[in-house]
Amino acid sequence: MTTSTRPTALHTVEAYFEALGQGDMDAVFALLDPEVEWLVPGDAALVPWAGRRTGHTAMREWFPMLAGAGERKDFELYGMAPLGADQVLANGRFVFRMHATGAVYDDEFVMRFTVRDGHITAYRIYEDSLALARAYRG
Repeated sequence: MTTSTRPTALHTVEAYFEALGQGDMDAVFALLDPEVEWLVPGDAALVPWAGRRTGHTAMREWFPMLAGAGERKDFELYGMAPLGADQVLANGRFVFRMHATGAVYDDEFVMRFTVRDGHITAYRIYEDSLALARAYRG
């Protein structure tokens, strides 16, 4: 029996968070499948980064849009757990102060990543989208 050198889904998601935390967007995009499906539930008319996006081009617009919306005050990753061979759940808490309103969005989240062959192919976040919209819109 041979051992595989392919990264596990958990290792891929750990590398994603490490690269994102360091602001290394080249490394982030190296971990995203070229056709990644990214879903942030909510109404894009209320919160511009909500909705479904597909592929690197859309994600190159999404990350700056999210970063430009507010100042990150805190981010804590409580833990991650594999869900089968190709999914990882990550849970934690983030706190943002929104530029437009000055309101603070403080929420816990669960993120679900799907990973194949060392690349993130899908993402979905579970958060309080109503509280997010209220903080962003005032």
